[in-house]
Amino acid sequence: MNGAISIHPQPRDTHDSGMEANLREVEENQHSTALTDKESPQAWKAGKKWICTGILVAMTATVAFCSSIYSAAIEAIAIHYDCSRLVSTLGLSTFLLGFAVGPLLFAPLSEIWGRNTIFRITMLLFLLSQIGCALGPNIASMLVFRFLSGFFGAPAVTNSGGSLTDLWPQSHRSVPLALFSAASFLGPVIAPTVGGFLTEYSSWQWNFWLVLIIASTVYLAMFLYLPETYAPKLWRDKQHAQSSMTERKDFKPELYTNLTRPWVMLFREPILFSFSLYMALIYGILYLDFTAYPFVYGQSRGWSSGIAGLSFLGIAVGMAIATMSSGYINRIHSHYVYKLGGPHPEARLPHLIVLSWLIPFGLFWFAWTASPPTHWISGIIAGVPFGLGLVPLFLGITSYLTDCYGKYSASALAANAVLRALFGATFPLFSRQMYERLGTPWATSLLGFLAVSMTPLPWLFYRFGPKLRAMSKYHLQTIKAEQEKNEIGPMR
Repeated sequence: MNGAISIHPQPRDTHDSGMEANLREVEENQHSTALTDKESPQAWKAGKKWICTGILVAMTATVAFCSSIYSAAIEAIAIHYDCSRLVSTLGLSTFLLGFAVGPLLFAPLSEIWGRNTIFRITMLLFLLSQIGCALGPNIASMLVFRFLSGFFGAPAVTNSGGSLTDLWPQSHRSVPLALFSAASFLGPVIAPTVGGFLTEYSSWQWNFWLVLIIASTVYLAMFLYLPETYAPKLWRDKQHAQSSMTERKDFKPELYTNLTRPWVMLFREPILFSFSLYMALIYGILYLDFTAYPFVYGQSRGWSSGIAGLSFLGIAVGMAIATMSSGYINRIHSHYVYKLGGPHPEARLPHLIVLSWLIPFGLFWFAWTASPPTHWISGIIAGVPFGLGLVPLFLGITSYLTDCYGKYSASALAANAVLRALFGATFPLFSRQMYERLGTPWATSLLGFLAVSMTPLPWLFYRFGPKLRAMSKYHLQTIKAEQEKNEIGPMR
């Protein structure tokens, strides 16, 4: 490719000699503004890409941490604002509702304005919203600022996945995406433990001051050291800088298409809908646990809010083990790439056929051992298989959707994030009532049965995925774009 990457297809042939000359001139202009190896994100030096990856992972972890640290302060906030516990719990749900709405706007905008513009604006507003949460005069203001916090924090999670695919070729994405997956889930798992002790020994406001401190540090690193990674934006900027005659493009039709595309894809793409529903269910169960675990251990064993937060350590350990195993998962992927005759999306699924069963196994284990007279450590250890199955599942689904939808992956991941956030916002609202009426064994078993119903999906898509992809409009367009790109490459 001689050190340059072009992102535009070759002009079609024409029998008109004048048109041929014009097309050749356009092609020469495109080649002259093609991104060089130094400019193309995927060709950057490994050190630079890992610095960018670290910043993106830190941004994701910060927002994920903020999402659930509120759960440790639900009781304290209800007392402070003299409201019911259910109303206080809405602060967890409104964050996730904002998180559901944000990607619908910011994911498409990132494909027009680039990743960095969105990151710099929204991350600043996210950290400022923490001040509103800490100083709000009433519960209504708290709920509003929690919604804004989720709304402006969403791009740090959903768009970061797109940035990682900008940086890393398909063959090298497993480890960066594993870190991204761990940040997405370890953040909210660790937060209730930290928040529980802050609430117990300081004040619930310090939960938000801590997020503000972390977010400000990450924002400074992002502002100083994270360059633009979206290749089409870099190409447009270079083209505009090199030619004063460059015609400004009307982005309104493109913006409308990009704003509606996540919804269209979600309901018209069986692959996207099925995997998004699966991930949304597990995500909802995880956020239900953030309110259920403290209730179970507080009611049955009399633990304080800080000590009850330690019950999430089992899940955290499982997630950490899964993250450290990402290199092995990458080798499994490489093996199946060879076995399947190429980097087909199905190569991301074989290990999930087994590991996905760890999630319902962990739920059933917790269901029947969390309460006395069984020793308290058993219920905590039950979180290990849950966390061990969850991270690879999230990573596998994210990678599968990215490989399948290519240039439309940002919209696919935005749709996935919206459905996840809606489930995450809803499940905590009925967790306490469900555990009070059914009891810990059957309430958790119900969740386990729901997880079992979705567990065969990785096998089904490994077996029938190629046929479904052959009927996918957006996947076929991705394949066509890749073929055109490869046809142009040798010409340079």
